[in-house]
Amino acid sequence: MKQQAKKIVIKILKITGISLGSLLLLLFLLPFFFPDTISQKIKEFANSSINGKLDFSKTNLSFFKHFPALTLTLHDIVLKGSAPFEKDTLIAADELSLGIGLGSIFEKQITINHFFLTRAFINVQVDQAGQANYNVIKPSASNEAAADTGSASLRIESIIVENSHLVYNDKSLPMFINAKGFNYSGKGDLSKAIFDLYTHAQIDSLDFSFDGEDYVRSKKLNADLITRINTNSLLLEFEKNDLKINKLPVQFNGRFEFLKSGYNMDFKINSKETRLRFVYCIATPVSNLAYKN
Repeated sequence: MKQQAKKIVIKILKITGISLGSLLLLLFLLPFFFPDTISQKIKEFANSSINGKLDFSKTNLSFFKHFPALTLTLHDIVLKGSAPFEKDTLIAADELSLGIGLGSIFEKQITINHFFLTRAFINVQVDQAGQANYNVIKPSASNEAAADTGSASLRIESIIVENSHLVYNDKSLPMFINAKGFNYSGKGDLSKAIFDLYTHAQIDSLDFSFDGEDYVRSKKLNADLITRINTNSLLLEFEKNDLKINKLPVQFNGRFEFLKSGYNMDFKINSKETRLRFVYCIATPVSNLAYKN
């Protein structure tokens, strides 16, 4: 009986080892079977769907860059903004990796479901008339045409930004945000018209000013947010939001709505069990600060 049991165990181990070995071999070899096909479809999608100039130096396909996702990585990318910012950079990054739905590589249309942005400069600009440089995705009619060509489709489930620098300069409000050491992860079904976005963000150094007045300067930020986004009405509802600015804990909820003639904002902010010096450090204009944390 012992000998028979030993043979069964050895057989199971052999089958398991062969299966795992075959799987690992497939993970190594599969990207080599389809690199040109996937790269070509991504390029077709970019040309038909992006209303801005996109440049990159090279591409590579791998399971191990962001395991277990099959990712196509674009190196040294530069994306220019939409009119009237065609000459200005919207995104420049060492790497932009696109997560590919594994099953879709055998189909006519590739599905892009993850974005990974590494060591990037993200430069968001809005002029006084409310025109923004981030409107680089063509209208849905163009995307449907791209889908008909069998190139690629967006069904984004997650966006991850690592070790990046974000600038948001909105002259229509006016509001300015400068975030260095920006790390962000957002999850949700972004393909839906209405969806919940779960966000975690860490910023090493945050500057924030509104209407020409500085309110936050060179502060660390940790944030966990749940935001309901309605793309039909361009409404953002902040349902649960926990922030920590340096040592100041802040909770807020409310809504931010884009209107034809401007914005509609309604926020409720509170901070519990807070020392007065932390509140003073954040809420007082930077030019008047006596305390530095």
